[in-house]
Amino acid sequence: MDIEDLKKKIKKATSNKKSDFQNRGNAFGIAMRLGTEFVAAVFVASFIGFYLDKWLETTPFLMIIFFFIGAGTGILNVVRSSKMINKD
Repeated sequence: MDIEDLKKKIKKATSNKKSDFQNRGNAFGIAMRLGTEFVAAVFVASFIGFYLDKWLETTPFLMIIFFFIGAGTGILNVVRSSKMINKD
């Protein structure tokens, strides 16, 4: 075994580690994005429901309705995003 073979093996081993690390980081980023999309949809819809309840004095009905609308919208956003990610 000469030095050149050893250098090639070291380079191959270190490049594999980098790509594994990048893949894990990429998967974590995707998971965070999907979670954020869901939470944002629920939060925005609940916020709208809360202020409509305050304005129309219908506490807590519109907030509950908008919460479920936000949850449904969040689920649809996550499904759409995951389909696009799987397409790539």
